[in-house]
Amino acid sequence: MNLDRRKFIKLSAASVATVGLGGLGFSFARRYNVEVSRLEVKLARLPAEFNGLTIAQMSDIHHGPFTGLDYISHCVGIVNDLKTDVIALTGDFIFGGERYIEPCAEALSPLRARAGVYAVLGNHDYYHSAGRVARALRRAGFTVLVDGQERFERGGAQLWLLGLDDLYYGQWDLNRVMRRLPEGEAKVVLAHNPDFIEKFAEQEKRVDFILSGHTHGGQVRIPVIGAPHVPSEYGQQYAIGLNHKGPMQVYTTRGIGTVGPPVRFDCPPEIVLHTLRRA
Repeated sequence: MNLDRRKFIKLSAASVATVGLGGLGFSFARRYNVEVSRLEVKLARLPAEFNGLTIAQMSDIHHGPFTGLDYISHCVGIVNDLKTDVIALTGDFIFGGERYIEPCAEALSPLRARAGVYAVLGNHDYYHSAGRVARALRRAGFTVLVDGQERFERGGAQLWLLGLDDLYYGQWDLNRVMRRLPEGEAKVVLAHNPDFIEKFAEQEKRVDFILSGHTHGGQVRIPVIGAPHVPSEYGQQYAIGLNHKGPMQVYTTRGIGTVGPPVRFDCPPEIVLHTLRRA
């Protein structure tokens, strides 16, 4: 009887270990199975002339030991196939050292959109050399918005695209980035960190839609509980997907790369196709 019991315990332990290793292997492989999420964003202040404008968003690329150039090139092909008006790159291009900066920019350089490719910087870019990252992206043909503005015009109507410096390491200034902007016109913001929506609310400045990344959706998400770790001051509130703060909306993408343990569980990498609609 004791022998049978010992056998049962050994078999149970082996089964648990097998399932655990299998789950780890699946989570490791899943980090490359990028999905395209399609989102219609309704904006009350969007001019009719911009109804249907498309923005492809790619974020948290993290070229480095865990995110190779072949995978980045694969994602670039997916984005280009979407044939969008705008491409938004919302920060964290590298992970693990300055030597990854230029190769990452080179891999991204084939990106094409009708109205251009726009980028902002993230915290990991500042860990190494934010200036070098910005220069490499500009050489690749992209517009880097560091507390900058871009105006789109159609049929006499205007839509503003704003780009913010990193929340923790940049020298951002909401007064500077929104200077001389018409108060009633629609404003779309690229900001690496979704917590910026709270900064706009605190300073009583209204924008319409923020595209962000940073959290990776947690990389690992447990049903009901959510992500055990979210790098945000607001916990799960802005960890993933579309969320609101009054009239403002923010979308936090899961990104395409990983940091820390290079695994994903119930949180696959994503590229996002945003279609702006007049509410």
